[in-house]
Amino acid sequence: MMNAMTKNSSKSENLTEVPADVPSEIDDFQYHSSEQKKSPQLSHRGLTIMLSFMCLVPVVTILVLWNYLPPVFEGQLNASVTAENLPGADFYSIDYYDRPPVEGGEITIYNHSDVDWTHLNIQVNGNYQVYDVEPIPAQGKKVFELSRFLNRTGARFSLQFNELERVRIYARRPTKDRATYYQAFETQNPIPERYVPVALLLGVFGVLLLIAAFIFVKLGATASAS
Repeated sequence: MMNAMTKNSSKSENLTEVPADVPSEIDDFQYHSSEQKKSPQLSHRGLTIMLSFMCLVPVVTILVLWNYLPPVFEGQLNASVTAENLPGADFYSIDYYDRPPVEGGEITIYNHSDVDWTHLNIQVNGNYQVYDVEPIPAQGKKVFELSRFLNRTGARFSLQFNELERVRIYARRPTKDRATYYQAFETQNPIPERYVPVALLLGVFGVLLLIAAFIFVKLGATASAS
């Protein structure tokens, strides 16, 4: 019996023995930690400079391009737009879903110039548009039903839910340049125009980038301290 126990203990010792050429987990950890110490590390000041540089580059680039690039010139069409068969102001004072369906409604575009307009793109309220390949002749006019105008989702313009606010026309003239015309209409609930200066937007963008850089620097300092 003692011989059997001796054999079992010798077998268990053989199973626990590790070859000398196989590195242990401790040696592997020490090897990787030493390699990490040898690798180049960015200092706290260097990280701050790098992040500040990354934040300033896009802002400076946009400002330089804004001042360097020439302004885009867009020709003006000699036109006018009238609207017919529209609901009255009292109609849009009714609650949104209590309004009855509206039939009709169209706009008439007048070409007061001496040249024809082709490649027409007419936009209503900024979201609904119609492309028309038939030109508007010089000193001519053309009628567009508002129900023809579609937005990007394929929904049609409906006077039941949308009050006519503005019309913009894009057209090509015989000189091959594109020109535009804009006209606004009086509405029951006018939308105030909001113009935010580009410099203010760039300033806000720069501040947000600086805040992000500050947070990253703090996180890096905390990680290095721990």
